[in-house]
Amino acid sequence: MTQNENTAQLFGWNIKPWLAAASAEPMDSDTQIIYCGVQSDAIAVLQTLNDQLLAWQSKLVNFDEGDLFSLAGKSGPLIILRPRGVTDGQKRDGGLLAPSPYGLARDLVGRAFVELKKYKSLKVKVRFVNAQPEEIKGALVGLEMASYAYRAHVQGQNLGLPQLVLDVDKKLLAEAQNIGIGVNIARHLVNTPPNKLYPQSFALQVEKLFQSFETVTSTIWDEERLKTEGMGLHLAVGGASQHRPCLLHLRYRPKGVSEQPIAVVGKGVTFDSGGLDIKDPASMRLMKKDMGGAAAVIGAFYQIVNNKVARNLDIYIPLAENAISGGAFRPSDIIKAKNGMTVEIHNTDAEGRLVLADAMAVAAQQTGANKPSAIIVAATLTGAIKVGLGSDVAGFFTNDDELAGLISRQSQAHGDLMWHMPLFEGYRSRLDTTVADINHCAVGSYGGAVTAALFLAEFAKGYPFAHMDIYAWADAERGALREPGGSGQAVQCLAAVLEHFRRT
Repeated sequence: MTQNENTAQLFGWNIKPWLAAASAEPMDSDTQIIYCGVQSDAIAVLQTLNDQLLAWQSKLVNFDEGDLFSLAGKSGPLIILRPRGVTDGQKRDGGLLAPSPYGLARDLVGRAFVELKKYKSLKVKVRFVNAQPEEIKGALVGLEMASYAYRAHVQGQNLGLPQLVLDVDKKLLAEAQNIGIGVNIARHLVNTPPNKLYPQSFALQVEKLFQSFETVTSTIWDEERLKTEGMGLHLAVGGASQHRPCLLHLRYRPKGVSEQPIAVVGKGVTFDSGGLDIKDPASMRLMKKDMGGAAAVIGAFYQIVNNKVARNLDIYIPLAENAISGGAFRPSDIIKAKNGMTVEIHNTDAEGRLVLADAMAVAAQQTGANKPSAIIVAATLTGAIKVGLGSDVAGFFTNDDELAGLISRQSQAHGDLMWHMPLFEGYRSRLDTTVADINHCAVGSYGGAVTAALFLAEFAKGYPFAHMDIYAWADAERGALREPGGSGQAVQCLAAVLEHFRRT
């Protein structure tokens, strides 16, 4: 059974993919979207529409001046799209941050969704002209992503989505649907308020999301199990909250796959007050998004499982709420990690790396057929990475050249941009302390994203390791994201990396 055969529920959202309801049968429509590939010629496109356009409107379509044209056709609106080519400026840095055909199509079709709402369209036919498969996939993903609206979903409102008419390859359509839903799942998890999404509720809801898959098994370690396992760092972070910490482990084992699994760890701090090193009010307001790494991992996992990717995976989500009470951990505390290292606490607002470290140690201690081939982390870990790269480009760190190249290529190909940052060993001494094996925060003001990555790398010794430091939030609507809030950052890149990574 696949998830798409049933309606899944996640924190008040009955997940009903828009693309799943599309019709492949020819039928009359009141609106058309005509997506033209990057190589399309305006004159040739317009010639195919002579019977539908008023003569004077053809003059409005100039692919050199625009990428979206909304016209009044004889039988209803026509929305003509063609992405602009990549500029010389976008080709800088080896083109690794240049828009891809997939990403351009996704975001352009997402913008067209606004036109559909204006026209109150009931049936929309989507046509592709001279478009490559990656453009078609990106466009379909854009449609699915654009259909998401948090408040409407949880309040059971009618979204008023029109009937789609699509004549595309069924496999491509299914893959695009799963990508789009995976991104929207990550967005929804981040958008859900912390009085509803906390460690136990996250673990139980996600466990239910995958319960119908024979290839997926799940385990939840409660607080007592965390104590038994010696996960002192994880317990310290979650010790002050009424919502007790836990660890969610999802194991994916498709039939016929014998290679070693990849371990993926997502930061699941469901709310971060900063602990005793309390955040200022402005910084704390968005801290429901501090589980954005966990959300991205679950979104990518949804895509992998539904697309039946032949890859063994172990997902580890350490869940905790960093609160304040008499049981809160303190600066200068020394805590023993799962792997036996002693860690001096420098700043309780640097809690994410602590829960990740213990979960990484669980992954690193697996043996036999469960011993990981690599450990990959996704986390809303540092403000320093946003200072350096802004909110649209994530940073990633790795000790492995193969992973570095793969992440760079897949982030660009999927318009899910990440930039390779240095895992600079010269800063490792900033984590030294005279009272423990390691200080979890660097002393000093600069290079905070690098030293955070260096701390995590200590818990992945002996393994290929990558860490994605993400923002996970869109401050305003853009492209296929038709509302501000959770962005699903890293879902598309991470899923592609998990699918294509091979040790040679």
